[in-house]
Amino acid sequence: MPDMMDWLHALPLLAMFLVCFLATLIAALLIMAAVRVTLRHCGYGADLPFPLRDVVVGATTAMFALMIAFSAAGIWSEANQARAAVQREANALENVLGVAAGFPPALRERVMADVKNYARQVLDVDWPAMMHKVHFTDDLYDTSEKILIDLIEAVAREAGGPGAPAMASTAVAQIVEVRSARLQRITLATQGVSLPQWVAMLLIAAVAMTALAMTHNHDREAQLSAVVIYTVAVSAAFFVILAHDRPFIGQLSVGSQPIAQLLTHLQ
Repeated sequence: MPDMMDWLHALPLLAMFLVCFLATLIAALLIMAAVRVTLRHCGYGADLPFPLRDVVVGATTAMFALMIAFSAAGIWSEANQARAAVQREANALENVLGVAAGFPPALRERVMADVKNYARQVLDVDWPAMMHKVHFTDDLYDTSEKILIDLIEAVAREAGGPGAPAMASTAVAQIVEVRSARLQRITLATQGVSLPQWVAMLLIAAVAMTALAMTHNHDREAQLSAVVIYTVAVSAAFFVILAHDRPFIGQLSVGSQPIAQLLTHLQ
């Protein structure tokens, strides 16, 4: 299941929409066929309407819309937070380098080397792990965390010694800011629409589709038209959620450009 979701999120937008549409259409046609067979066995033939009021379709559709709105609000907020966290991390790294310009040569070189190693670790290891929703407690993230901790200790020792650079404490504060942004970035990578939310949206959509097919059971053409129209709407809603679900994967994902540009500048 995780591999399937990774594949879906990595699809181009057009291909993602087509997959959503075809999957929803197949499910809708199966529901329509099941409704026709079931109602026929219950004595409701092709010309006999099933006594189900249209308000049932409206109520289930409204519930589906609420679930979509609830899920969309969360993932769009997380995407904005992820973008801000990456930019905040890159800005703090640049601030560390700027402050380090006033350090003694040995410490300045140490800071520059550690920032470069950290940026390379983020791009080569952390970012691919985030694309697969690896939890922040995983050992994969230990190397980048250790670089920051060691750098804080090195600068803090310098700040506590005689004749310490006046800006050492500022550098420590900026490195702590990098750690904070890093943790937020990795945590947001594991967020998104939860399994219960997906199950609820799929069930409500299936119930609404079933109610729609039942209300039009006496008219095959109207039933098919209504099911196809509803399929387009439902698949579009699923497509929007799927395209924004994972902040760090897909064509609409948050990119690593701010940190990559910093590394290019250092090299």
